[in-house]
Amino acid sequence: MALIEVFHVVASQYPIDATNATDIPQGRLVTLDANAQVVLATDADAGGAAAPIGIAGDSRSQGTTSFTPESGAPLSRNPVTSLTGALIIGAYGDGQRFTQNRVADNFNEVLASGKMTVYHSGGEFWTDQYEIIQADNATATTFTPATELFASSVGAGGAAGRFSDEASGVTDVISAGSVVGWTLTSPTSYPSGVPGTGVNAVGFSALPEGGNSLAWGTFLHVKLGI
Repeated sequence: MALIEVFHVVASQYPIDATNATDIPQGRLVTLDANAQVVLATDADAGGAAAPIGIAGDSRSQGTTSFTPESGAPLSRNPVTSLTGALIIGAYGDGQRFTQNRVADNFNEVLASGKMTVYHSGGEFWTDQYEIIQADNATATTFTPATELFASSVGAGGAAGRFSDEASGVTDVISAGSVVGWTLTSPTSYPSGVPGTGVNAVGFSALPEGGNSLAWGTFLHVKLGI
């Protein structure tokens, strides 16, 4: 689970090359290429990409490339082999169940339809697709509530389309200060609702996931501005 929808305004479906080898995790910022197909949004603009249009609501996965939840993190989100792509169960955490659906499509959620759900025009989300290191690969990102968010560049932590606190210095259509949203809550452990001691879910008591619980992982709470 890379994206938790609190509410959304528009959920559109746009064409995508379902067999392209570039993985697009759910929760990453995306845009459209010259063929009107969904691709990762990037501040680098190396491929002539336009400004981000929304958040990916599905995952395109080839089942072999790991998804890193946060840039620079040692964790991976490979739905085939990674523990972080599964829900941990059992009294001692010694069992797991994969949370991705569409197993027949090898965990590629766009393979059958050739389209990707893209959330846009506002909304509130929790996502683990955010940068923890700025483009200089040394400065830690800071997500303070009510501050602006941008799409990360390829150089910022190694992947495009993550939420970042840093506007790129490259002169392109995105880096001119294209704000994609605002921080609501700094990165924090999000409870899964499975009883456990991983999260003392302060602030989540009104949610079904509240209380002492195992965590889905560390998520950034964002208000979408595109």
